[in-house]
Amino acid sequence: MEELANKKELLESIRLSEDKDFTYNEQAILDSYLKKEENKSGLAIKILTILGSFVAMLAFIVFLGIAGFYSSEAAMIFLGGLFIVLAVVTNVVKDNLIWDTFSVTIYITGFVMLAFGLSWAKMNEDMITILVGLIAFVTLVMTQNYILSFIAILTVNGSFLFLLLNTKVYDLIHIYVGVMALMLSYVFLKEARILSAIKKLAKLYNPLRIGVVISFLIGLSMLGKKGAIALNENYIWISSVLFIIIGMYIVHVIIKVHEITLAKTKAILYVFSFLILLSTVFSPAISGAIILLLLSFLVNYKTGLVIGIVALIYFVSQYYYDLSFTLLTKSILLFVSGVLFLACYVFTTKMLGNNEEI
Repeated sequence: MEELANKKELLESIRLSEDKDFTYNEQAILDSYLKKEENKSGLAIKILTILGSFVAMLAFIVFLGIAGFYSSEAAMIFLGGLFIVLAVVTNVVKDNLIWDTFSVTIYITGFVMLAFGLSWAKMNEDMITILVGLIAFVTLVMTQNYILSFIAILTVNGSFLFLLLNTKVYDLIHIYVGVMALMLSYVFLKEARILSAIKKLAKLYNPLRIGVVISFLIGLSMLGKKGAIALNENYIWISSVLFIIIGMYIVHVIIKVHEITLAKTKAILYVFSFLILLSTVFSPAISGAIILLLLSFLVNYKTGLVIGIVALIYFVSQYYYDLSFTLLTKSILLFVSGVLFLACYVFTTKMLGNNEEI
């Protein structure tokens, strides 16, 4: 009740600060807030609910096996498609935690059954992947559920990656991470435009953002882990060039947002940023993680900041681990890299602080 009172006070203060012509639907805003609060629950409850749903679904799958449905590809395909449709319809009609959890569970189960059914029916793997990706995209258009949308985004991007791996055109990973980097930059930098464009799109913004982040990191992990896929090392720099361009643009936006006007300070920041990004030209995973860090810092996205830090530490460690040096040399290189990043942080913070004082 105290939080509700605070919301009313906030609305009143906004009304008083605006012109007389300013109007708003107070009841609709408060109803939306109350509805959101009703569907909130603790993490433990959510985990138990999801686990309970999965256990029930597993029991149902076992029942289907005993009933002999798995001996029929047509039955698997039919049930898989039915589960996906039910998941989407349930999510559209019902809007609370229990039904959301149920819809997510049958949605995942439906995809698994559909994929296995089509595979057993001797359908081409690439066609199955394309079909799954298209269904996931349609789901993304129709639903506004956070988890369902998040899974759909991962499924769409995962379908592209599977096609890439299955057709053994591994160097196309550069196109994938490039598109993801551009999409990530747009989602972060154009947040206001996305939120104000379409109401439905605004509700999908959060799952879209974290979904693109995870998809981007999956692509980076294939570049950052030596031997993960058979890449042509002569073209490993392709992604880095795009990342350097994007990274420098983000630095430009950060300088503009923080209103840094001193030419000397701007020049130092540009040169310092360029040298750091240039040093990662043969390790695009590192420069990709830096892009995520810069974007998260710019928009104050704490989740992305934490993920970016962890990814940067992992990719830097993995890069040095893959080098043909002694353990002592690798340790020294890691130590020097750590000192360099700390120096960069201190220097940047000091520069921004001095500019604010001026």
